[in-house]
This record gives sequence, C-alpha cells and structure tokens, in this order.
Amino acid sequence: MLDLNDIQGDEELLMKKIFYLILFFILTGCTVGPNYHAPINQLPSHYSASTTSKTFSSHKETHFWNDSFNDPILMNLIVQALQGNNLDLQQAFAKIRQSRAELGIARADLYPQLNASGHLNRDRLSGNSEILSAFPPGIIPLSYTDYNIRFDASWELDFFGHNRRSVEAARARFQSSIESQYNAIITVAAEVARTYTQYRVYQQRILIAKHTIDSYAKTVHLVRLQNKAGSATGIDVSRVESELLSAKSALPPLEAEARATLAALAVLVGETPENLFSQLSETAPIPIMNKRAISVGLPSDLLQRRPDIKMAERTLAAATADIGVAVANEFPRFQLAGDLGYDTTKPGTYFHRASAFWSVGPNVSVPIFQGYRLKNAVKAQEAARDIAFANYKQSVLQALADVESSLIRYNRERSKNKKLLAAYHKLQTVHNLVRLQYRDGQISLMDVLDVERQLDQLNDQYVQSVGQVTIDFISLYKAVGGEWDCA
Repeated sequence: MLDLNDIQGDEELLMKKIFYLILFFILTGCTVGPNYHAPINQLPSHYSASTTSKTFSSHKETHFWNDSFNDPILMNLIVQALQGNNLDLQQAFAKIRQSRAELGIARADLYPQLNASGHLNRDRLSGNSEILSAFPPGIIPLSYTDYNIRFDASWELDFFGHNRRSVEAARARFQSSIESQYNAIITVAAEVARTYTQYRVYQQRILIAKHTIDSYAKTVHLVRLQNKAGSATGIDVSRVESELLSAKSALPPLEAEARATLAALAVLVGETPENLFSQLSETAPIPIMNKRAISVGLPSDLLQRRPDIKMAERTLAAATADIGVAVANEFPRFQLAGDLGYDTTKPGTYFHRASAFWSVGPNVSVPIFQGYRLKNAVKAQEAARDIAFANYKQSVLQALADVESSLIRYNRERSKNKKLLAAYHKLQTVHNLVRLQYRDGQISLMDVLDVERQLDQLNDQYVQSVGQVTIDFISLYKAVGGEWDCA
C-alpha cells in the first residue's frame, strides 16, 4: 500500500507550501464587492390618525383573533386555514423548504469535496496498433482486465469570497422566505375573518330584506281591500304592487352574493362550499370587535413588524451579496485538488504498493478575456440591487400609507356607525309611538308599515356599517403587520 512517509525531497516541500497556503487563506480570507448595510429610513414620529403610541406586545396569532372577537366559529375557521388547509400557506411552506435546501447547497461549496469511483473493465487492444508494433509479439497481451479504484478530493480556496457571498445571498433568501410565510399567515387569517364577516353581513341583510318584503306584502293586501271598498284606486294598487316587486328583486342578488362569499371562504379554509354551508347555514351575528383601545405603535415599528418590509429588506441583502459573487468571478479562483487510488491488471496485486497512484497540488483559474461578460454580469447584479432597494423603499412607504388610510377609514366608519345607531334608536322610538297611535285608532296600519320599512332601510345601513367597522379593523390589523397591543 501507499506509504506517505516515503515522500521525499520536493514532495515534502510541496506539501509544506500547500499547508502554508491553506493557513494563509484561513488567516487572511477576504471578500470583494459591496458589503450590505441595512437602509435607514426617515420615518414620521407618529400617525396623524392615531391617538396612542404604545409599543407592540407579542401574542400568538390565534390568541389575537380569539381576544379580538371571541367568535368560536370564526376562530375554528382561522385555525383550520392556518393548520395547512390553505393552499397559499402550503406554497409558502414549500418555498421555505426549497430555500433552506438551496442554502445547504451553497454552504456545501465551503467544504472539501470527496468522491470515490472505480471500474472493472475488460479491454482488448488492436493487433495492428502502434503500441504492439513497438514490442516483440507476445510481450503485451491483446486482452486484459483493468481494476481501478480512486478517491478524488478538492477544496476551493475562497480567497475572494465567491462561495461566502453565495452563502450570504442564499441565507438572505431563506430569511426572506420565512418572512413570506409569516406574511401569508397574516394575509390568510385576515382574509378568512374578512370573508366570514361579509358572509354574516349578507345573512343579516337577507333577513332584513325578507322582513321588508313581508311588510310590502301586507301593504298590498291592505290596498287591495281598500280598492274593493272604494277608498283606493287601481293606481294605488299598482303602485304598492310595484314596490313589492322591487323589494323582492333585491333579495336574489343578496343570496347570490352570500353564496359567492361562502365559496370564497371555502377556498381559504380548504373546504368544499357544500360542507362549509352545512356549518354556516344558520344565521349568526356579525363578529364585532371587543371594545378596547387600539395601539398601532410608532411608524418605526413597521420596520420590525411588517413581514413584507422585512422580506423586501432580505431580498435587498441577497441582491447586494449577489454583486459580491459577480465581482469575485473577475478574480482568480484557487483550488486544492488531490487524487489517490489503485490501478492494476492483476487481481492479486491490487493493493500492492506498486499499484498505487496519487497526485496533489493547487489549481488556479484566471479569467483573462470573456467578451466583457463578467463586467456586464456585475452591472446586471448592481441593477438588480437597485431594483430591490427601490422595492424596499416602496414597501416602507406603502406600509405607512396602509396604516394611515386604515386608521382613517376605521375611525370614520366608527363615527358613521354611531350616528346610524343613534338614528336607528330615534326611529325605533317613532315606531313605538306610531304603533300606540294605531292601537288607539289615530292612524292607519299603512302609516305603521311605512315606518317599519324606513326602520328596515336604516337597519340595513347599520348592519352594513357594523360589518364595515369589523372589516376596517381587519385591514388595520394587516396594515400594522399582525397583532398589536390592545388595552
């Protein structure tokens, strides 16, 4: 067998040089290309529509929804979606696995590579070959068996950080995929809550529409009786019948929207519409946020909370590292390679010392001229970095706009909702007085039914406003990047 202690003279000197070269690489390894620094943004000190500036508290996603609405059905739907039934989340989970594997591939280039190979070949030389003609007949056999086994080892000496910058870029993309997953979690939970709220709004509006239809049907019946008694004309009958038909025409679109909303909710939670309809067919109240003060935090908190901002920042970091990879390609690349094995045509001498072969030494590859390909590769990566930086800034500005507009819409809708509720209570008082007057014979039933229909119209507006307050609350939740501190 091969004895490395037998290496003499120049071979020992070569091994010493390789050792010192590796030591130099370890001590003085460097990288080329721009280093990444997280961008600093000048953000406003507060939101113009916010009344508080507390910092965020950390709660689990499901706890937030349970604490905010205390709606068991909504909670079950959100949990069902977040447990992996939602296809968007499944894609996000798969992207994390993919980016983690790509990071492992990039890291592998930092370590020595070892491969083993072997072959057993039966070969025959040509009887008229030039090799045989140089020897007397019978000295070299025409047919022989070649036994070969070898181990190849290589290690790139990453002097200019090509592999390290590749790992840096892969790590940033892996971190970006994690933020993308969290962004998907927030989006899916919010969409389930929003769609569920819309469905409950449609259910309530359908009840109101049916009550309005019943009121018009009673009016038609009364007017027809009055027409027979001669106190109402045919025109009066046609007018109220037209109003009844108009009221009935408003019902099918509401029912269609309710089923379409249910179908959208089924996609979010990974269910069939039929199965979900059996769970939600019974009319239930609109989810209403528990009455607590909302603290959306400071604008600077968005940099740490919004997953889309953090995802854009990690993408920028990866693009910056890619420039380093492109710049490193312009420099020489050094590799330490070795080859060790046995080769023989006689089975009995396979592991004999004479059958051993080996080679070891550094390799270098120097780019000299490639038609400006490497220069343009650097420029392309720099442009990609500029795109990522612009996208990062846009993400920050969009986040600020989202929170600001969500706060305004939420506050305005709450104000509208309070006014509608006050108007409803006043009209409810009028309705009670009208019923008393009707009972005393001061007014007709027609007057009572007119007030009831006005009450239905106002109730329909109020129900829509209640749902919109909840939807605006959900939009605010998405805008700030997840759960926040509520008092």
